[in-house]
Amino acid sequence: MVNSMPETYFPSPGQGVGRRQAPPPPPADAPRSERATVQLGKNPTATTRFIAEHVEPQYAQLRRWNSTLSHDELLQRAARRKRMTIKKITESNQLFFLSGVLVGGMDGVITSLVSHQARRVSRSKAMTKRYLSSAEVPTPKGKAINPTDFARAVKYMKALGKRVAVKPSAGRAARGISVNVTKESELRTAWQAAMAARSATSESRYLIVIEEYTPGLDVRCYVVGGRVVGAVARLPLYVVGDGVSTVGKLADQELAPRRQNEYLKSRQPDVSDSFLAAVGVSRESVLPEGKLQYLTSIADTGRGGGIAVDVLDLLSVELKDLAVDGLWAIPGLGAAAVDLLVPDLGTAEGAVVLEVNPYANIMQFHYPSYGEPRKINDAVMEEILERASR
Repeated sequence: MVNSMPETYFPSPGQGVGRRQAPPPPPADAPRSERATVQLGKNPTATTRFIAEHVEPQYAQLRRWNSTLSHDELLQRAARRKRMTIKKITESNQLFFLSGVLVGGMDGVITSLVSHQARRVSRSKAMTKRYLSSAEVPTPKGKAINPTDFARAVKYMKALGKRVAVKPSAGRAARGISVNVTKESELRTAWQAAMAARSATSESRYLIVIEEYTPGLDVRCYVVGGRVVGAVARLPLYVVGDGVSTVGKLADQELAPRRQNEYLKSRQPDVSDSFLAAVGVSRESVLPEGKLQYLTSIADTGRGGGIAVDVLDLLSVELKDLAVDGLWAIPGLGAAAVDLLVPDLGTAEGAVVLEVNPYANIMQFHYPSYGEPRKINDAVMEEILERASR
């Protein structure tokens, strides 16, 4: 089911797996030999369309990464390829020299392409939103609210009159984020989740952001200087019903091939009933044939079973420009991930910038589940050398 040579990213029409032609139903404990075709139904989301059109046809071509390098190791390897010498100052601080001249360095997971101001701004989703708005970069309307002022949050949600998303202003790794919140009871649950995920720093007081919920495909671009050098669609963990198997069995089958993928195997969740509760199914639920069921409400590629699919060559020029505008909205920021919500990869119409994150791990661009790997590390080191030569 897994191979290590997915050289062709998108198969030609007719290459995908077809629906079964009226075979007798298999016993409940039999392994699936074929995969049901996703039924789109009416008004499918951008994410569902993308999965049906671009992921499911190449489902069996999941990348098998036999070994991986960490974020830090990828950057260090690129520095050595550029004939730089690395001098270690502390465990997290390194300097890069070329022919004895200091050209840059790393502090933790970020490089010298990120200024102090850019670090401070990007640590706060609320502050980032203000910078994006000031630069007239489209971003969902929202407000940062003190976590003790839930009544104000309720009032603001009603004032927006729309579905909202709730997230910790200083949170990372998709923790504490709730989307498509419409009721006060849902808002309270989301508020508590954001509170539990808080990671306040000494530089900012803890706030919770409530903003318009904007549906769309979750696309993370990596921008270096004025170029988008990588882009992945981040997809939630999902299963496709076959009319017979339980959600639990489908989930187990979904996760099994990932144990052969060095990048994915440590990022898979325990799909228990409590894990599934948020999406309204249990391990014993049986889905109709062709029904695509998300097992998480957001594309959590950390430890939520989400995957990254390379989409750099599918991204329109306008969307790439939007990602670059997001980077340039924050002074002193030379390299970062820019997160977009995109209704259609072919146009920037309706797309918004959610976040600008210089702390983003570059591994998912180097080790996508489907598609071509992108050498973000080389682009970062080239930009460091370019700036040092000015």
